[in-house]
Amino acid sequence: MGYVIIDLEFNNLRNITKYYPNIYEEHSELKNISLDNEIIQIGAVKLDRMINKIGEFKRYIKPSVFKIINPKITQITGIKQEDLEYGVSFCEAMEEFKKFVGNDSIICSWAKDDIAEIIKNAIYHKYSNIDWLREYIDIQEYVTKVLAHKKCLSLKSALEELKIRIDESKLHDALNDALYTFEVFKRLFNGRIVKNYIVRDIYNMPAIMIKDLQNYHIDNTKVEFKCPKCKIEVAIEKPLKLFNWRFMAIGKCPKCNSKILQEVMIKRTLSGEEVYNNINTVLNDLEYMDYSYKFEKAN
Repeated sequence: MGYVIIDLEFNNLRNITKYYPNIYEEHSELKNISLDNEIIQIGAVKLDRMINKIGEFKRYIKPSVFKIINPKITQITGIKQEDLEYGVSFCEAMEEFKKFVGNDSIICSWAKDDIAEIIKNAIYHKYSNIDWLREYIDIQEYVTKVLAHKKCLSLKSALEELKIRIDESKLHDALNDALYTFEVFKRLFNGRIVKNYIVRDIYNMPAIMIKDLQNYHIDNTKVEFKCPKCKIEVAIEKPLKLFNWRFMAIGKCPKCNSKILQEVMIKRTLSGEEVYNNINTVLNDLEYMDYSYKFEKAN
């Protein structure tokens, strides 16, 4: 058994009209594309069971969906149109990558987004040969817990906390990001603890953020607003309200009088089921005032 740490780079149409105002008039086929992100680069590092690096993988994928690279993507990743001209097709890249992964590797990545995008791209391209996606570790989740942070760390923040030297010009290259993720994983690896983070059913893990929450109606049977100290229902002062990618509420515990923040994040599994992540946190007076102000400002 070993590990393969992957990282992907994508092309998409986000804010594309800022650069190409007439793109949808000139390319009407792009108006109803069902794919949000097209994979244009795969990077990976293969490790043995002792976390020794035993291989590297890097491929450009020639885009067939969004054939014009978004200038914003070039700005972030450094990937130019000419870099992709000699890329392989998505299906060819997957076949090569499957050989690289082998039969008994656990797939790892920094957050679950890359796994979700591989599956979504495979569905779009009608590529069904992804049986190598069996067991999985979200290294971001593992590192965040080991370093005792309440909120998910970015890769850059983890590198800085562990004092791993960063060449910022190399960030957002798929192979380089996989190598940086490897450096973090190697520093914090504990085989006994890592076992608890292995996902054995990838298709039923919450992996996809639900983007359109403006008209979303929360199922109140899936959330509970209880005091983390007393385990009793909180008296709600500000009910759940949407703030960007999460819903928040604030209230006070009727027993200990603690001020409590409720955060509800909603994701979807790769098989389509919605999963609620409900977090209730005790606030100090300054934090309480800050969140109260956010609610007032949002009204």
